[in-house]
Amino acid sequence: MVWFVQCVGIFLMLTLSPLMWGISQTVKARMQGRHGPSIVQMYWVIAKNWKKETTVPEFSSFVFRLAPSISLAALMVVLITVPVAGRVPNPWPHNLLTLFFLLALERFWTGLAGLDSAGTFGGLGASRVTTLGTGIEPALLAAVAVLWRISGHTAIVPLATVLHHNPSNLLPWLLASASLAVVLLAELGRLPVDNPDTHLELTMIHEATLLEYNGRFLAISQFAMTLKLTAMITLGWVIFGPDLPSLWANLAVRVLEVGVSAIGLGWIESRFTKLRYFQLPAYLAAAAGVGVLAFYLLAGGLTL
Repeated sequence: MVWFVQCVGIFLMLTLSPLMWGISQTVKARMQGRHGPSIVQMYWVIAKNWKKETTVPEFSSFVFRLAPSISLAALMVVLITVPVAGRVPNPWPHNLLTLFFLLALERFWTGLAGLDSAGTFGGLGASRVTTLGTGIEPALLAAVAVLWRISGHTAIVPLATVLHHNPSNLLPWLLASASLAVVLLAELGRLPVDNPDTHLELTMIHEATLLEYNGRFLAISQFAMTLKLTAMITLGWVIFGPDLPSLWANLAVRVLEVGVSAIGLGWIESRFTKLRYFQLPAYLAAAAGVGVLAFYLLAGGLTL
């Protein structure tokens, strides 16, 4: 039964990823006084680009062609790694460190694709993606170190079980969750770090690496972008959200939580403006600092 529920959950999240992206974009537009796109528009955008002719830059190599597929494959493995229903079959790879390695792999190939396109803005986007990665990874590891110190595990299910049933060390737990939430906005390329709606080349980060893509390559990259959003929100709820005794109830609640989070993300983005690029290191350093503070409190014996 656990195998079946996990597979159903993965299929649901794969199918609903463009919808969750559309919900966040629509809510953000409405909060800004615009009509905005339909919540299902991303499905049509991906389908339309899939049908278009695919061309590649003249001087690009196999890296440019492989990068979208490798990024999508890495993010699909990330989603498979997440125990969507709160339980996993035995054995099942569900370790946070493995998951963050896959995210780094996706970021690495995104940067390579930007460089391989031999375009000015592609190189600019690759440089920015790589620079942000050097700030994202320490902050993620600091938050994971706190969760490991509290639970004694880096595997997702045992870690979440300890947090759900032994809510001691509340202050470090809250600090770690805040650090993780802040840094995931950078990982997902959302405001205030990046704006997925912008078409101003000088301010783009992730979007700049996709400027040379079209056709099926662009469709794959767009689907990977929506999948990353859904997978990371789902991971957050698996770790920090409620744990119900029923697998099916857990799965239903996960889908509802991701939808509510997409609404909340749209609302949050309507309240913030994009930070200047040179302010982002301080933003990521603050997130890492919060995680380090939480670990220091734990190491000092804080039991609140």
